Amino acid sequence: MNGLGNNLRFFYCAVTLSWGFAVRYKEVSAAQPSYVLPPPSTVVGIFGNSLGRLLGLSDEPSKGLKHEQGYVISKMMKIFLESTVSASAGVLGNGGLVVHQELSKIYASFYKGESEAYKMSSEPFSQDFYETSLPRIFPAQAIGASYGPGIRIYLSWVLNIDKLINKFKERQILLKEEDVDSVAPIAAHGLTRIGSKEGIVAHEPELTGYDNNPEIMQDGGKVRTIQYVQSECVDPEEAVPLVSLPSIDYTLKQYYVPSASASNSFLIPFSSSASGAKWMRLKSPCRAYSPKNHRIEFTSVGL
Repeated sequence: MNGLGNNLRFFYCAVTLSWGFAVRYKEVSAAQPSYVLPPPSTVVGIFGNSLGRLLGLSDEPSKGLKHEQGYVISKMMKIFLESTVSASAGVLGNGGLVVHQELSKIYASFYKGESEAYKMSSEPFSQDFYETSLPRIFPAQAIGASYGPGIRIYLSWVLNIDKLINKFKERQILLKEEDVDSVAPIAAHGLTRIGSKEGIVAHEPELTGYDNNPEIMQDGGKVRTIQYVQSECVDPEEAVPLVSLPSIDYTLKQYYVPSASASNSFLIPFSSSASGAKWMRLKSPCRAYSPKNHRIEFTSVGL
């Protein structure tokens, strides 16, 4: 459990992809494939960005700001991650997701403007040559994406509100519980994209909500969900595909993904929750968190 008791909030939303999304592999290269599903940290960012805007929180970009085994782009994102109990995603529908790499846009040096061209000129083999010139002379763009037009993705975020308030207080930002509760239902409806800014989505109002008192199931209990679940947390009662995703602390872990078939490069979902949800038994110290409505679609498992 992620600290400071059980004062939890549950955000959930189903979104339909316009074409797909790009969530890059970390620490590989600039020419990266995409994760087949949005990993937990991306789910936190999707909801956190909407919540932060409505709370009027000013974000501060921070280069090299470390969080556990990875780095984050802002101080606000770090606080949201540190306050997260669980974050997950699941897929239902006809069709599927496939990761594809577009290789035709690797080189862009010919299109650089005057200021960029100047930065390409430096003494050979100097520090500037390696750090500034070479990346501009031989740039590699992020070219991987997960494609699935019209596919519906179900997103869940469980937040420890006491920890959130305390973390912001450490930054001299006074935030009250009622402040979050007043805007959170609107924030759940404010999701506009997944991953890169081009990954536009349409949210489904009837499958969107905010629960200020989610149900909690202890280890040993059985849950049925379409959300991906960290393999360390459950024993599935039937065969469930495994996919590698970075966890909240950015370490790469194995996740059970309830689906007809799945790997790191493709996913074929079940058409409905009746056939797609899988029974799993919780292992200590993990717990399952469920909103009052749509439990199968949005039950999320975490520490």
